[in-house]
Amino acid sequence: MIARPWTDDLPKCKNTCVASYLSQVGGNVNSTDDYLCFYCQTEDGSCLYGVFEPHNGLDAAKFIMQRMAVEMLLPPPSISNSDEEIRDRLRNAFVSVEKAYIENYDGMIAERTSLQYRLQTLNETQISQNGDNILSRLKEIDQHLSGGATVVIALVHNNKLFVANVGETRALLCRTDDNAVLRVVQLTVDHSLNNEDELLRLSQLGLDVNKLRNAQYLGNQSGTRCLGNYLVKGLYKAFPNIGTAAAEPVVASPEIHGPIVLDESCRFLVLVSGGVYKRIQEVRGCSEQTNKQLAQIIVENFRKQTNFTKVSQSVLEEIEEEFVSYCTKNNLTPKSNTHVTLLIRNFNFLPPIPQNDTINLRNPVHKPNERTSVRFNPIVQSKSNTLLNEIDSEIYSSDTNDLETNDSNIDTNRSNESSDISSCRPYDRDKRIKGYVDFSCYYENVAKARKNGTLPGFIK
Repeated sequence: MIARPWTDDLPKCKNTCVASYLSQVGGNVNSTDDYLCFYCQTEDGSCLYGVFEPHNGLDAAKFIMQRMAVEMLLPPPSISNSDEEIRDRLRNAFVSVEKAYIENYDGMIAERTSLQYRLQTLNETQISQNGDNILSRLKEIDQHLSGGATVVIALVHNNKLFVANVGETRALLCRTDDNAVLRVVQLTVDHSLNNEDELLRLSQLGLDVNKLRNAQYLGNQSGTRCLGNYLVKGLYKAFPNIGTAAAEPVVASPEIHGPIVLDESCRFLVLVSGGVYKRIQEVRGCSEQTNKQLAQIIVENFRKQTNFTKVSQSVLEEIEEEFVSYCTKNNLTPKSNTHVTLLIRNFNFLPPIPQNDTINLRNPVHKPNERTSVRFNPIVQSKSNTLLNEIDSEIYSSDTNDLETNDSNIDTNRSNESSDISSCRPYDRDKRIKGYVDFSCYYENVAKARKNGTLPGFIK
């Protein structure tokens, strides 16, 4: 029997639903021993969430997950901690986990060095007798040393949100703006070979970024940052396409975001592994709208599911079904054994569950407030909070019947092309939208010209 990780016994945040498993495409999904996330609450009300996407096996990812929980929770953050102290705590946690990973494999790294030296000193007779065994053991060691994970961590502390990530796991914050439009903000940065900042960093190490961009691979992985995978870090010189780098090209340094004040506009938070949103990209073909499409699927499942704890599972099943159908239709062979994780933290899109509530927790019934609705118009922002892409296109046409909307509650001050999403914000038909441009100077000049009798005739 496989021992349960100690993170399974942490006090759970009851406003969170998760699904995490090794997906067998076209077969059954099984989440018993494949859980690679945590969502816990401390005694002072802070909440810690983590999603871990494995590389080359689950063992290293499980070690990284459990060690990350140790670094962040023993001791837990204090209410007295400043924002900068929390940011340092997150940054130091990644450094400590990476160090612990290397220390965990110290013996194996030493054995690898010894075996390679031994292989180089054998004569032909000894190679024929022992060479295969040595090579087999070296292959086995390399398999272990290449294990790692991409990570996203979210911490809610003093009613503020902090996020840290390495790799392509994402954190998305879904919030409404002043006009009750639901928007999606990507809080994390994708550390991939499509990231110009990462390509610049690699070019400064002396690597040919054009070749890397075309190959979409760094050594034995596609991402530019991760925890673990010693093979592509300490032993990177063994890989032809990165061996000339002046320093390790794949790093474990996280991007830190926050603090983000959690006000009433913050509806829900999503932590998602790359294996999930990349399937949406594969099927629907537009990477710029992937976050928007994922959020739309989540909201639809909020409406369909009466059991909040099953929403993440139903979302993944919907994405999986669409992906399998797409592969079958196009005679494609999908990558097998992809690990997928989706964590959703509700803030106020659904009525929140009190953390001390013990009533009917096994089957909590939650539905959005269906008396009101908002428009859905996601925005993806970069790490510096500059606007990268505002998507105004519709997700579904206006005659889509899949959403249970109340037409009388649609915001008529904006175009009617996008679908509605439930919100707790009441609709006020007489409310004026805040102006995007200040025209006061124009009106003042018109008034002066009219008073002086110099107003052109075409201006009324």
